[in-house]
Amino acid sequence: GHTLEECRLLARKLNLTRANMSALAPGVIPAGLGARIGRGERAPASRRTIASASSAGSSATIETPSLSLSTGRRYTGVFVCTPRRGGTTAMVSAPARRRASLFHRGRRGPVASAADADVEAAAADVGALSAETVVRAMYDAINRRDVAAALEFVDDDILYEDFNFPTPFRGKAAVKKLFEQSCDGIPDDLLFIVDECTDGGGLGVGMTWYVEIEGEPFPNARGASFYRINPASGKLVYARDVVEPPFKLGDVSFSIIRAVAPLVKQQLRKQKEERLAAGGSGESQTDDAVSKSEGSSGNPVQAAGLAALGALYWFVLLLSPPGWGGLPGEPMWAVAPDTLNGVIAESTDFFFVLPLLNQAGVDLLGAAPAVHPVTLGVFNFAEAFVFMLLPLLLMDRKGRDLPTGKWWGISMFLTNATLLPYMASRSATPVPASWEAEKIANTEGLAESTRGEKGLMSRTFGAFGLVVGVLSIWWAAAADPAVGGDLADRGAFFTELLTADRVSLAFVVDIAVFSCWQAYLVGQLDPDAPAACRFVPFWGLAAWLLL
Repeated sequence: GHTLEECRLLARKLNLTRANMSALAPGVIPAGLGARIGRGERAPASRRTIASASSAGSSATIETPSLSLSTGRRYTGVFVCTPRRGGTTAMVSAPARRRASLFHRGRRGPVASAADADVEAAAADVGALSAETVVRAMYDAINRRDVAAALEFVDDDILYEDFNFPTPFRGKAAVKKLFEQSCDGIPDDLLFIVDECTDGGGLGVGMTWYVEIEGEPFPNARGASFYRINPASGKLVYARDVVEPPFKLGDVSFSIIRAVAPLVKQQLRKQKEERLAAGGSGESQTDDAVSKSEGSSGNPVQAAGLAALGALYWFVLLLSPPGWGGLPGEPMWAVAPDTLNGVIAESTDFFFVLPLLNQAGVDLLGAAPAVHPVTLGVFNFAEAFVFMLLPLLLMDRKGRDLPTGKWWGISMFLTNATLLPYMASRSATPVPASWEAEKIANTEGLAESTRGEKGLMSRTFGAFGLVVGVLSIWWAAAADPAVGGDLADRGAFFTELLTADRVSLAFVVDIAVFSCWQAYLVGQLDPDAPAACRFVPFWGLAAWLLL
């Protein structure tokens, strides 16, 4: 897809000689050699190459003693660049035959990318596909937002483990949904870039990668992956992506490991004893580990991690001394009278019941305490969020043997201070063996708690939570103008609130954590739910409960 001028520029960038370069017609240029054209890099003098080309439309040959391309490795040999349909090209190396069509980094733009048929044709010329070939071509299609083309490189029996998600993706249909979510609404210039990879000549390949936007690395978006192809189909059959965590705990991570390791050992030892008692070998198998991640049995590692997060939540937001880490306000053990009175006032105005009654002229329950509208809006928005989580917790098959209603009732007051420990207990609790049979037999009672399905309760909670959420936004933005002022005043007050009031800061943190529970639980209960229902905080949850 290059013009003749771009071809000449490319030759200069790669330190090619000008021998017969004018014979290259527009549209005939090796797609892979454009990898570094945008970076302005020049090959060292020791890697000078000699280029020759035949007449327009025929293949071009570039002899290179040693040329280091985007993968960071040196390739030696003769690269034959043959025009393919639609003006694209496929490039193969005669001595290094397994490295067909791999010499770009998945970038979009002026560099033409070979489609799946082109890659297969190139591979046919040189022998066989490799894991590196397949993966690079697949992500090149993802960078073009061409999900159909990407799926051509995916085996029907694929197992895809992306550690951003709680469960792996099994089968081509599940991976298709993953790809569609990764492409839907994503900016065109947000690209997946392969950085380094192992020798990709075999059935498996390891890669490091990063995500870029506007040509620059996206913050906290690096990762490492392993991929394996099916030797029968030549397509991707297994993948594991490990993504850079957004929060860097540093030395704290070692403290967490030291704290939870004894608990994990105890759980694993118990599971091993159960397997031995059942007549097994006592050894944990790979399929067992996958089933654990899918939630059919207790997951001690996940439980320990959630317990550690719960302890972190308690320490940072509730127990840490005044001024610790720059946090505002006081801990619960040294709470000031004014702060305590403010919490009581917010609780009294729960779901705006008392203020709305007062506005309607009803004073039977007394006058509503005076609370700044922004503070009250944040408080009730967080309460409406945790309110709508109850149907999901009741439908969750892993919460069958837990007093879910009691935990949730306490969480309406203490939010994630109790919800995090509950989720840790849930992760450690296996699904009752009789659950599927009970679900079929139970025909009475709430659909959520008896059959694990959405019913009248879900729709009621969704509708009520939606109303309170809308009212909370309006209250924070427009209610009581004599106190709240205009939008600018309210925005300034909200910023000041987060830097001066630990209680309000905790509610904002709660909203963020509730968003994580929403994405996780909706994904567990309804794998086919629209992405917006999982990943649009609050409003997506309300929509999922109502639909």
